[in-house]
Amino acid sequence: MIKAVIFDMNGIIIDDEHIHELAFSHVVQRFGIEISHELYLECCAGRTDRAGFETIAERFSVPLPIDAVLVEKSQAYLTLFPKTKKAFPGVLELLHSLEKTDLTLALVSSASRIEVELVIKEFGLTNTFVQTISADDVTLGKPDPEPYQKMIRLLGLKADECVVIEDSRNGVLSAKAAGCACVAVTTTHEREDLLEADLTVDRFEELDEDKLRAVSS
Repeated sequence: MIKAVIFDMNGIIIDDEHIHELAFSHVVQRFGIEISHELYLECCAGRTDRAGFETIAERFSVPLPIDAVLVEKSQAYLTLFPKTKKAFPGVLELLHSLEKTDLTLALVSSASRIEVELVIKEFGLTNTFVQTISADDVTLGKPDPEPYQKMIRLLGLKADECVVIEDSRNGVLSAKAAGCACVAVTTTHEREDLLEADLTVDRFEELDEDKLRAVSS
């Protein structure tokens, strides 16, 4: 029986993959690295910033100063965010409708803590989630199950009592490896990239309390 719905953030609540891509590109350009949209999706989307930069460094055989570029990337994101922030159509309505149920709502993101808090504040979700996990709160990011395993423990629930909403294959794999049911939304990835999900939809308007309760792991 589903008792909690756990939301991813980037690509689910906020339409900001383009901001992250711009920030990543800006940071690595000074190291002579040009990343295409396809490479960004492969190396960075659905993963922590640290994992993204480490993968880029390995791919281009360039020794990036990871801690320094993480700070630079976060600053670039914060600069770009106010000008281009937008939520995906229907997601805020879904969140507010679920707030009226007895389902517990939580958030697990690969973004930094400062980015998570910024998004929550900007979209008026301060009282929506009972728990939030950022990249700063885990050792291993998605697709490792650690982020969702940690959230399950924080909620005091069993894995099969939680359904996750994700947009990337890394996120889906993380949720499934943790034992959760997972709904994928095709906001940033194609359906063929999300085959491991229990249910895949194209729009948030396709989801409601009954649909989420019916999803089983």
